[in-house]
Amino acid sequence: MLEFDHGGNLAHRRDCPEKRRDKFKPANCRGGRKAFSLEKYVTKFLSKLRDHGNIEEMFDLLPDIYFYIKDRNCRWIMCNQACLRLLNFRDQNEIYGATERDFFPPRIAEMIYLDDRDVIDNNHRIINRTELIVDEIGHLVWVSTNKIPLLARDGTIAGLMGTTRILTRSDQLPDEYQQFREVIDHIQENVAEKIDVKQLAHISSLSDSQFRKRFRQQFRLSPQAFILRTRLQAASKLLITTDKPIVTIALSTGFCDQSYFTRQFGKFFEQSPKRYRSTWGQK
Repeated sequence: MLEFDHGGNLAHRRDCPEKRRDKFKPANCRGGRKAFSLEKYVTKFLSKLRDHGNIEEMFDLLPDIYFYIKDRNCRWIMCNQACLRLLNFRDQNEIYGATERDFFPPRIAEMIYLDDRDVIDNNHRIINRTELIVDEIGHLVWVSTNKIPLLARDGTIAGLMGTTRILTRSDQLPDEYQQFREVIDHIQENVAEKIDVKQLAHISSLSDSQFRKRFRQQFRLSPQAFILRTRLQAASKLLITTDKPIVTIALSTGFCDQSYFTRQFGKFFEQSPKRYRSTWGQK
């Protein structure tokens, strides 16, 4: 449950006593509230905001875009219905006080957290950032994210608000990423094959060093890391949507053998391919 200190500030969130079905979809914590109800905390938080008047309107205008608000501790305060569906929730009460680690694999959660802290601590804006998240059925998906600081009445930063849009095709990439559109298409179309970074540089009409530098600047990943995540993305989808043997999925998504695939999959998702399929797969 959530607790508040004597000053009315949100304290650390305790784990639910019930065992979670899986670490990406938290159970709703229940129990008594000591200082304030969750609803009162949200009301108190929103009452401090200079931009409060436009928030509800934004929810109504963004049915196909995930919209959310977080406090200074990077804890979720509210979101729109599309975002609730993404997180497999039905009610706003279920997201109060949650963090990215409640929803996403650790590596993804850490990257999101660092971005949030940069926005809040340094008053920075993130515009059209392309990144990887997990959607409501367990697929790894590329999204375009925007985040801006949320100001309190006294001018201090109270938190942030952001939008996220899933990129279903490479031509939906923001303009600054379009120079890598053919590269991304090549990686996705040849996920089962050996992919040479020098060939990717040639496709983008850049030298090897220029390509590696610009690619990392845009995606915050090396080309090799991007290729690995694209393979994991393809493999996670096959685990969920098919009953193919894990070794077949490993080989068909470019991994040299099942052992290497299992190690890489476990590092990213913190669970084995078998458990991932059991958690997210079609019943």
